[in-house]
Amino acid sequence: MRIQPLFHAVLASALMLVAIPASSDGVALPEIGASGAALVSPVEERRTGEAVVRNIRRAGGILDDPLATDYLNFLGYRLVSHSDTRQRQFSFFLVNDDGINAFALPGGFIGVNYGLVLATESENELASVMAHEIAHVTQRHHARAYELAENSSNIPVLAAIIAAIVLGSQGSELGQAALTSLAAGNIQRQLDFTRENEKEADRIGIALLAESEFNPASMADFFHKLDRESRLYGSSAPEFLRTHPVTENRIADAMNRAARYPTRKWHSSRNYYLIRTRLAVLTSRNPEATYRQLESDLRNGRYIDKAAARYGLALAMMETRRYAGARRILDRLLNEDGGRIAYLLARARLESLAGDHKAALARFDAALKDYPGNGPLTFAYASALLDAGKPQATRDLIREWRKQGAEDSSIPKIYQLLATAEARLGHKAESHVAMGEYYYRIGLTHQAIRQLNMALEQGRDELDFYNTARIEARIDEYQQELAMLASLHPE
Repeated sequence: MRIQPLFHAVLASALMLVAIPASSDGVALPEIGASGAALVSPVEERRTGEAVVRNIRRAGGILDDPLATDYLNFLGYRLVSHSDTRQRQFSFFLVNDDGINAFALPGGFIGVNYGLVLATESENELASVMAHEIAHVTQRHHARAYELAENSSNIPVLAAIIAAIVLGSQGSELGQAALTSLAAGNIQRQLDFTRENEKEADRIGIALLAESEFNPASMADFFHKLDRESRLYGSSAPEFLRTHPVTENRIADAMNRAARYPTRKWHSSRNYYLIRTRLAVLTSRNPEATYRQLESDLRNGRYIDKAAARYGLALAMMETRRYAGARRILDRLLNEDGGRIAYLLARARLESLAGDHKAALARFDAALKDYPGNGPLTFAYASALLDAGKPQATRDLIREWRKQGAEDSSIPKIYQLLATAEARLGHKAESHVAMGEYYYRIGLTHQAIRQLNMALEQGRDELDFYNTARIEARIDEYQQELAMLASLHPE
């Protein structure tokens, strides 16, 4: 998946849907535009963002790794917690793209390419990009998104248009219709609007970095590094520079703003290095070559964080079926830092890969007692329970996790596990309902409706009046979305 340069040319002026005057550093911020912002509620804004994410996921554009996503959200909320915005609900997700880019969507959804994570050399650099995108959200820079659709309340249509831009249209009819609706004469105005937004996002983002105890100079440093490297090698600029145009004046201004804050020694967390190494292994197209490279790096001392290098080597060993070596490394890491969730997950997964389901389940059970409700652990435990032939325990674990109010939108496969568990228990209706939820969350609405209809047809003996009405209401909701999407293709 590639995100085209058109992305922020349009999105930086169009995505956020709600314009609310704000202030920072004592400077009054201008009204972005009142022409339609007041027509869209924060709830509609959030629904639009959710729909965009579903469309991106349907195209294979999201990297669903619960542990890495959990870290990204932890880092993002550390920044958000120091903002004075009324927008408190954010969701950060990894984009399955090796390009260097990040973007903000309606409702506080922020996508970060795994390629950008790998391109950073410190947590401060990663935080600087996320702070910049958070600022686009908190300053309501995308107030005119309703102009992209005939009806600002037409959430599925607007979401499809935005997703088409993000995905670069892929040559699809949907993408062509979306891009056609954006054409002709408005692009330059949107580019000009973007430049002002970028400057403000820099200013607000730098303040967020300082308040969150990150290096406020890291934003300018990272932008400058990307710009310098793209010029040095003569290749096309990184996507982030094309979607966030950088000039020498802009970098200098960011550096001057950062210089107002006290300087000190800045550190990256252990989890940053672990996740960065994890992504390098998980996204490798040649696991054997990755294993040999990591082994060489560790042997020759070519690493910043030794524990992260050892963790990466253990993961690479697991990918290449070197289980004994991975076990030795992980046991040593756990002896040194037994509470690290990344190590606990890897060690338990290793037991599953080796076929020792009893040992794997014992490790997951112990880990969840220490970290109740943890998303990555719950998902991995549910998978292990199902693999071990324990559908009832799988069902109970997932349902209890959801009762606790867990945020499950970032792990749609949890519903696939639930559907399998329900089917093995003979609960046909609930299995189809769970599968319908899974399909909907990955952007396959037609299949979701089919599953719900199958639930009504095959589960008559299971369903009472309340549950039948619940399923029918969900079908109506999905059908309305499809009808709105169909308006993109008038006959």
